[in-house]
Amino acid sequence: MSAETLAPSASLKRQIPAFVAVGAFGFVVDASVTFSLNKFMGVDPYLARFPAFAIATVLNFGLNRWLTFSHSTAKLLDAFIRYVMVCAVGLAVNYAAYALSLTAWSALGLPVSPLILPLFVAFGSGVAMFVTYFGFRRFAFRV
Repeated sequence: MSAETLAPSASLKRQIPAFVAVGAFGFVVDASVTFSLNKFMGVDPYLARFPAFAIATVLNFGLNRWLTFSHSTAKLLDAFIRYVMVCAVGLAVNYAAYALSLTAWSALGLPVSPLILPLFVAFGSGVAMFVTYFGFRRFAFRV
């Protein structure tokens, strides 16, 4: 095997753990802001996700650019615009899974409290993770 054949595998072995670590950080930010907005400011749990997701997106862009896709040669602003586009798709997938969780929980007659919201954020984030990784890799950072 040539070095070119091995390169994508080696790249993935480095990128995937970095992506998961950055994603875990983003989850903590997203879930913490969602929880805080709902518990301390009374923001509806459906609406609390939007500012939380926006904050996590900006922080994760910087971390993904620096750690996960550090060898990207894409211009910073171009990469950020494409990153936000991928995040918009990820948000749709993430939010659909989050809303489905909230709706199902309520349909079961269970109370929706701020303490359960991070679990629903985690579910949405986990579902969207697969979509966003490949979008970031191939479109936003073009590696």
